[in-house]
Order: sequence, then C-alpha cells, then structure tokens
Amino acid sequence: MFDLPNIENAFDFEKIVQMAFRSINFKVIPNKKSNEPGYDFLVEKEKRLIAVQVKNYKRSVAINVVHKFRTFMDTSELKEGILISSKGFSPAALASIKTEKLDHFYLGHFDQNQNKVVWDYPKNGMPQSNRLETPDPYRIAVFTATGGVGKTTVTAHLAGAFSLSGYKTNIIDADPDLNLHRITGDLAVIPNTRTNSNQSLHVYKAEDWTPQENVDVLLFDCSPVMDCNDNNIMEKVDCFIIPAPLSPLQIGNDAEVLLRSIEKIRADNQTATIFMVINRYYAANKADKKRYQNIKRIIDQLDDSSCQLLDPDRISIRNSRLLENWGTQPDLSFKTVGGRCYPRDDFLALSEYLLESVEI
Repeated sequence: MFDLPNIENAFDFEKIVQMAFRSINFKVIPNKKSNEPGYDFLVEKEKRLIAVQVKNYKRSVAINVVHKFRTFMDTSELKEGILISSKGFSPAALASIKTEKLDHFYLGHFDQNQNKVVWDYPKNGMPQSNRLETPDPYRIAVFTATGGVGKTTVTAHLAGAFSLSGYKTNIIDADPDLNLHRITGDLAVIPNTRTNSNQSLHVYKAEDWTPQENVDVLLFDCSPVMDCNDNNIMEKVDCFIIPAPLSPLQIGNDAEVLLRSIEKIRADNQTATIFMVINRYYAANKADKKRYQNIKRIIDQLDDSSCQLLDPDRISIRNSRLLENWGTQPDLSFKTVGGRCYPRDDFLALSEYLLESVEI
C-alpha cells in the first residue's frame, strides 16, 4: 500500500489518475492541444488508444458532463473513452449510460480509501488491476563530482515530487557528511498550503536504512567523492541524476565536471541511465542558453546511449529564491504563492519525465 498524496487541485488529481494507468502498463500521452476540450490525456497499450477525461469535483459528476464527454467521443476518431471522477457520478448520469449499454465508454472514480480506481460502468471496468504498486523499489542516486551544485536540494525535492505523484518514497543520506540529515532530521516535510495537512518523507542515514516493503522509489543523496559512497549501493542504482551547473566564464570547467561525474559513475555502474539536469536555470538569460549549447556540444561527443543532457527549456530546475533559501528548516520549498510554485512545478516535471523515460 502506498501513501496517497494530498490532492490540492485538478492537476494533482490528474497526476494520480495517470499513475494508475502507468501502473497497469499503459503509456500516458499528454494532450498537447491546449484548446482541445474533449479529453485531458490519452492512454495507449497494445495499439489500443483511449481518451481520458478527469473531473476533480467536490460533488458527483452530473448527467450533462457525462453527455458532453460522450458527444465528444461520438464525433472523435478515438474509439474508446474513460471519464474518471473524484466523487463518483449522479444516479441520473449512471442510469443514462447504463440504459444505452455503450461498449466503448467507461466511468470510474478514484477511491482514496482503497487506493485504486473503482469502476462505475461497466462494473468489471478495465480488465487490469489498478493498484499503484511496484514490487521492487526503483533506485535513483543524485551525484556530481563536485560540491555546491545543489545535489542535496535536488535529492530532497525530487523525492517530494515522487511522493506527490503517488509513489511511496524514502530518502537515503549516503553522504558521510550528512548534509541532508542536518537539514531535515528524520523527516522531510512536504507543505500543503491549502489544507495545512502536511506530508512527510522518511530520511535515513545509509547505515540505518534496511529494505522495507511497499517502497516504490529510493532517492540517494551521494557524496561528491565517489569513493566515499558505498559501492554496494552505487552498483545497484537504476538511474543517476547529475545536477549540472551553468557557471559564467567556466563552460569548459562545467563540462569537465559533468564528464568527470559520468566517468566516476561508470567505474561503479555500467548500466544505469544517467540524466544531467540544468540547475538554477534562468530561461530569460541568453547567456544561460548559450552556455547550455556550448556544454551540449561537448556532451554530444560521448559514446554512451544511456547518458542524456536534458534540454533546460523543457526540463530544468529554474533559479528560485525559494530553493536558495531552503536549508534552514525541513519543509521543502513547495509552498504556493498566488497559486504558483516554480520549484514544485519543476520537480514534478522532472519526476514525470523520469516516469516516461525509465521503468519505475
């Protein structure tokens, strides 16, 4: 059983529903047409393409909402449609669909007590299990062969993003200096500004952690000195994240740090996927874009298909005062201000990219 994240808005609910489909081996395809009102995302499996619409309402979905989605499906090239609600469906809505006995149309609601989608029509719903469970934890290590690049900050907040996305996540402080543990203690707090009902993530010292059941993701905060990290841990890591700096006037040095980090990783682990993520990125700064392009030209010369420098205009950790000030208390920098929180958005985007790129 996983720890269900707090649902603050429609975006959070949509992410949970996407996780449910990924857990039963469906590929999730975002709706890139912002003006397309018919569906929120597509799911695909074995050449079966299905439109999915989600409704995070405070009350059951009414008949007019169901009819609107059904009308879209009748005029769409897509053959199947699923409508998922947070609060179920009105008796009239269910009666209307049951009377027509549609065989391409599914209604379901997400039951937070059971942690799964419960099908309202038809009762047998989709033939697969909907629990968000992973038999073995996926191991992600955050490592850079130098200090001061935001490694500890990335570890804690990426773990928070996985937790918000519905994954039971533990953090392991594998750095002998225990910088992360000094900040968070045994628990890192994920603030919920809407309900004041905070979540927490367990933070373990490497020597104190023992394998546990029903953990989906392990995040390791590593020492910048690879020899100080436990070799038994490093060789079992599935994915490495390298926070990549963009230092003014130090393009060659930045690229050298990345190349040295990759070399250190490959000395212990030859199979893990490696993602380099630009940290403290300022998109409006033309100099940052130029530095990225210069580093990319160097990294592109690598003969390593499992190593990728992420395009910062798509996935990056933006320069943020919230992240700069993090470290004085265990609360992660996920508090919304005016309905927005750039660190929260950035780390959720990174976690989603990882979900789409590797098998978690």
